[in-house]
Amino acid sequence: MVLFKRSTLAMAWLAAVMSLMSIGSVPAVAGSTRPLYVFAPTSGDERLARQQAINAAASAGYRERDMTVTVVAGSGVSGSSRSASALRARFGVSSGQFRVILVGKDGGVKLSSASPVSTGTLFSLIDAMPMRRDEMRSRGR
Repeated sequence: MVLFKRSTLAMAWLAAVMSLMSIGSVPAVAGSTRPLYVFAPTSGDERLARQQAINAAASAGYRERDMTVTVVAGSGVSGSSRSASALRARFGVSSGQFRVILVGKDGGVKLSSASPVSTGTLFSLIDAMPMRRDEMRSRGR
């Protein structure tokens, strides 16, 4: 009886997730990466340059934490096949705003900042997540 209830609950949960994925609430990559989105009004924005320097200096830590980086600067996008307007609409970021958004493997927004975010802040937040703790245990860290 308990097994039947658990499998029914699991099926209901799976159906709900698939439903959300079909309407775009949960990214298709949910579960495989932790996307970091960096939005800037222009490619010459000083805050964008600072965040990109932070990202570049921590590339090994980003890989270890299964992070990907998508940059939306003006109407240009790198790191995603989606358009700048679609990404801005999805996260509610206007074209004149600077914003750094971290999305967890569960598809939920974990951090949204109007200024560049340090690796210490990003890594502390990620490393405290239950899914990340499980990953560290399974990898022997």
